[in-house]
Amino acid sequence: MKLLAIIGSQREYGNSFLLAKEVLKSLKEIDYEITQLAKKEIKFCNLCGKCRSMDCPLDDDFNNILEKMKDADGIIFSYPKYSFPIPTKLLCFLERLEIITHFRREKVSDYSEEFKTQRTLPPPVEEKPCCLFAIADPGERVGDCLEIVANEVKDLGMKLIYHDSKLGALAEGKYRGDVIKDEKGIEDCRKLVRKLIDSINKGGR
Repeated sequence: MKLLAIIGSQREYGNSFLLAKEVLKSLKEIDYEITQLAKKEIKFCNLCGKCRSMDCPLDDDFNNILEKMKDADGIIFSYPKYSFPIPTKLLCFLERLEIITHFRREKVSDYSEEFKTQRTLPPPVEEKPCCLFAIADPGERVGDCLEIVANEVKDLGMKLIYHDSKLGALAEGKYRGDVIKDEKGIEDCRKLVRKLIDSINKGGR
């Protein structure tokens, strides 16, 4: 089994990365990879529509990450709450996924003649199990932070795994490295990943 953790922080090796690494390294039987969006170039979509029948033609790191998502059995999104509920780079990445999904779900009749003769590829991450880790300052509420990403992944057709009745697991950390001290937050994230693994095992692949 292979899990992919996508780190949505604008900062390399920050609390979002440290949390995912701490949680995943304890799962001895699981192969995993961590991808940090902070290190990647993610351009804005230009709505060309070509992704209906091919990979996105923009020259950046998006397609490489998407291939990793398709290859993985499950996805973890780990990201901080900033002044705006979620990091803009993560938002841009999710928008790119959303637009590909939108174009591939649209009826062929809605396209110009140029595209009607081309085959439509399936949405790229439908039914892919995923879960959310959110990192915030101690005592800060993260409902909107979790809700925005949860709505996005559900719109993509991904299977969101809940933490009890919550949309994801929360860990606390203000300064780099603080999250490692949050034992409860780390354990909550571990429990959520175990639920993700259980879901994958039950669903098969």
